Amino acid sequence: MPQIPEVYLQALWKAISSLIFVLVMLVIYRGARILLRTQMQDTPHRHTLRMLVRNTIFFVGGAGILLIWLGFGSSFTVAMGILGAGVAFASQEVIGSFAGYLNIVTGGLFHIGDRVRIGKVTGDVLDISILRTTVMEIGEWVRADQYTGRVVTVANRVVFSDPVFNYTNYWPYLWDEITIPVTYASNWKLAQEIMLTQAEEYSRGLQAQAKGKLQHMRESYPIQETPVAPTIYLTLTDNWIAMTLRYVVEPGRRRAVQGRIHRQLLQRFESEPDITVASATVEIVGVPTLRGEVVHDS
Repeated sequence: MPQIPEVYLQALWKAISSLIFVLVMLVIYRGARILLRTQMQDTPHRHTLRMLVRNTIFFVGGAGILLIWLGFGSSFTVAMGILGAGVAFASQEVIGSFAGYLNIVTGGLFHIGDRVRIGKVTGDVLDISILRTTVMEIGEWVRADQYTGRVVTVANRVVFSDPVFNYTNYWPYLWDEITIPVTYASNWKLAQEIMLTQAEEYSRGLQAQAKGKLQHMRESYPIQETPVAPTIYLTLTDNWIAMTLRYVVEPGRRRAVQGRIHRQLLQRFESEPDITVASATVEIVGVPTLRGEVVHDS
């Protein structure tokens, strides 16, 4: 019976070891997913940890396969050096995206579930992979902060070149404003009272928590003390009094709340004879002579 060459036996053993190693990595990943799903109720944090576990297992798995086939020694070191130099030379974009991923994870720029604006893309973060970030887009042709239905993929390298706006990571609220013009003949004090009352009805349940989180944020950053209760600002123009209502709102409910407050204010203003919502008007004082028209002297 012919003897099988040693090199074939080694290759077979390495293939079997690689398969076993991959299966072990898959079992660990599945177990980690089950553990996270049962132990964590916070969906965004659960998805963020799952992303970190997935990417860590990917790195460990790739290094483990190379170690099995090349061994831990000069061959492994040379192979990793050649592979690294080749990747760096052939794909600087990939290296930049990987560096961006490390910046996102270690710097806490954003997490899965955060509402962000990266460059020209705004939306909710769905996934953060090693090379790119996936976002459910808001805005564009859809007015205000609602989904367009498009899922946008952004290369992680853009965090080094473009500003990153995070709507929810540090303080999970936004200040929103509604401006309504009223005529100078209107009872602006009554209009102010009505606007504050409507905003107070909505934000009463948010103010305590928003104030506490803002105070916690002020302990880490030099932020000026800012009220979270609804406030009114008046601006006098040539035509009317611009009344701006400022209030706190959850980022995902901004358009819905703004629409509700607008409806309630319109209903209240319609029932108040002393309040008139202003609008731009044009008074025609003369009509120019049309070209070709004959003007007869009387």
